[in-house]
Amino acid sequence: MADETGQTDDRARLFEHERNVEIALGQLVTRSGFGRLSGSTLAHIDMAGRFLAGALDPATAAAAQTSDACPWAPLVGRIGAVALRAVSPATADQHRETLLALLELWSRTPMADPAVRLRRGRVAASVTAARDEHGAAVAIGGADAEWVARKNPELSFLDSAFGQGDPPALGRVVDVTDAPLGWGTADQLTRLIALVRAKGPVPWDRKAVDLLAGKTGLSRTTASVALCGFLGHPNARGGKPTPQARKTLKVTLGDLEDAWFRDLEGHTDEDRLELLADVLPQDPEELWAPGGLSEVALRLAQAWQQRFGTKAVAPLDTIQAAEKVAPNITGAQLCEWLADPGAVPLLTKDLDSWLESDDTPRYKNQKCVPAAETLQLRNLIEAVLLGLRWSYEELPAGDPVREGAPAAYDLLLQRLAHPGLLLPACLFDVAWQELDVITDRFGTVPYSGPSELTVDYVDDGLTVASLVEHQRLASLFFRPAAYGVDARTERLAEVVDASRDSRHAFERVRLLRGKGAEAMAHRIRSGALPEGAYEADPSASAPSLVEEVAGRLDVPPDSAALYLQLLTLADPTDRNVRKWNRWTPARLRKAADPLVARDLVIRHEHRGAGRKIFLPGPWTQGPPPQETWKTDLKTAAEAEDPHTPFIWRPLPDRFTQAWHHAQKQPPTAPA
Repeated sequence: MADETGQTDDRARLFEHERNVEIALGQLVTRSGFGRLSGSTLAHIDMAGRFLAGALDPATAAAAQTSDACPWAPLVGRIGAVALRAVSPATADQHRETLLALLELWSRTPMADPAVRLRRGRVAASVTAARDEHGAAVAIGGADAEWVARKNPELSFLDSAFGQGDPPALGRVVDVTDAPLGWGTADQLTRLIALVRAKGPVPWDRKAVDLLAGKTGLSRTTASVALCGFLGHPNARGGKPTPQARKTLKVTLGDLEDAWFRDLEGHTDEDRLELLADVLPQDPEELWAPGGLSEVALRLAQAWQQRFGTKAVAPLDTIQAAEKVAPNITGAQLCEWLADPGAVPLLTKDLDSWLESDDTPRYKNQKCVPAAETLQLRNLIEAVLLGLRWSYEELPAGDPVREGAPAAYDLLLQRLAHPGLLLPACLFDVAWQELDVITDRFGTVPYSGPSELTVDYVDDGLTVASLVEHQRLASLFFRPAAYGVDARTERLAEVVDASRDSRHAFERVRLLRGKGAEAMAHRIRSGALPEGAYEADPSASAPSLVEEVAGRLDVPPDSAALYLQLLTLADPTDRNVRKWNRWTPARLRKAADPLVARDLVIRHEHRGAGRKIFLPGPWTQGPPPQETWKTDLKTAAEAEDPHTPFIWRPLPDRFTQAWHHAQKQPPTAPA
């Protein structure tokens, strides 16, 4: 440690930052029982450093203890986490200065000397500082000596061994662990401080975010805040970036909260500090070099994998495309569930649910419990169902999300077959009629569950329905395991379909048990589609049909494939067609020319359509604008098979139906 001469003014300047320390450090050490960072933090670090270095005797160090000092010991050996936040563009300037002041002070202590053997732990303390020929030990966040001697409180401590023997103990040691220094030597800290003050924060690099997300399976939001050292709870003081920083990182408060619960909930302060401790380069100047932040991302990814393992990694494009698939689920969460369904507890373990009273002062209500798990399962049902169709149609063969979707579908069907599962169905509008309107449909057998209810229910084995005199709406619940077994399903379906308050669980279960979802899952499993190809490309998914259409229309195969897409698909924009078919713009134009020449399609500028090629005839305004001929196609197809919606049929079947319908009723412009 540097000589005391000339340090007084420096300490006075450093301690001006005391009031900002808690906010600047955010949640790096303030959760999980570590206490609250106080105004004496820097003074306490300074005292402990000088004592361990031999500049203070035990009595002086003990006299300098205060109950206001925070237990900052978790930072020992992990000061790199603080340095990462100090160089980040997401750190507010006034907080950056505070962190630099802390790092400057730290650089002059034994905590920045790799040759010093340090340990941290907890002790039932009888004293707050001790020294002998073997070493020194000091409490972190103690109080006056008389109170400590009387109470023997459990305190954090730091000790340093001088030789082979153990340092003196401050009392009964509860736990202790070595705290070796990784990144953060005095030279590294000093150089980093000078670089930040000369060059400003490290430039933000979104490629580094993509790299970290891709290597770990973390959301892009978590990857962004991790690269900035902001891994605290987003609602905690100092735990989230400022509005300006969020603009730089392109994240919202909602994104931060979602990311926390998805990626960080359950990880301790120690986990987060350890994760960030050694990700900076040995030479701090490399941070400002091109690709410097990407190198940090690589080290951070390795640290995450070593500490927490690797989540199922979906391509970044897939995650972004998934954002709007399931309304209640983030794109990252959806991709994680589909790519690695075996890691989702609700997909691997049956859930028992039942009714429990949830009365208000005005109404007697019942709800399914356990409420949180039931709601999550309903969201999971929606996500797996919509994710199955989306991944089947929109993702290429070989994508891990698409390949995992059938397994998620199978596991979900197993959970839905559990007889103990009860889910909300809808509110049945009985229009103030007598209770016979309910019992005639659902019988008179009382519902029996583990909780006593304040409302009577009848139970026909599939449907559980409330019986409330003089009430217009009756609550209906259903057991997915009994769905489709007999006529009870039809009776419930009639009510749900007519309900003004139809809830998604019943309709989702109906679709999951339908032929369409089964066929899509089978199609993915079959491996019939070449790797990298899209099902929406008929040249890959229905090559014999493309050959037939090309021969009948006397057009090239590319033109036949494009014609089938225009006949069948809801949104064949130029961008989508190029993606599905892996075409260049020139190849798309060339494929369209023969169709235009034969009046099979027309070129037209239509705002918001995303394409310039349409079937002849009228179209709806959208969004997106679409030919009304497709409505007729859908109506005709569902008349032939009313049990399977057109959009839930495998694409080769849809292409075939569209082609046959076009032969019977060609799309034509009005006379």
